[in-house]
Amino acid sequence: MRFSRPEQFFAAAGIGLGALASLAVNTGWIARGGTFPPFVYVLLALALVEVAAGLMTKQPPGTLFSMPARILAFALGIGVLILLTGGLA
Repeated sequence: MRFSRPEQFFAAAGIGLGALASLAVNTGWIARGGTFPPFVYVLLALALVEVAAGLMTKQPPGTLFSMPARILAFALGIGVLILLTGGLA
C-alpha cells in the first residue's frame, strides 16, 4: 500500500512523538509507573496532530489519514519509545 504525502508526514510525526515521549520519560517529566503509561501520551499526541492537520487543511477530522497510516504511526512511535527507554513502562 502506498501512503500519500500527509500520511507519510503522520508516520514521521509518530516517530518524533515517540522520541519526545522517551525524552520525557528519561528526564523524569513522565513517571514510568504513573497513572498513564508513556505510550498513552504518544496516542493522545497523535490524535492532536490529526486534529491540527485536519484544521490546517480544512478537512473534517478523521478523513485525512487512513487507518493503516494511523496504525503505522502509532506502531513506529511505540517502537521508538521502546528502543530509547528500554520498555513500555
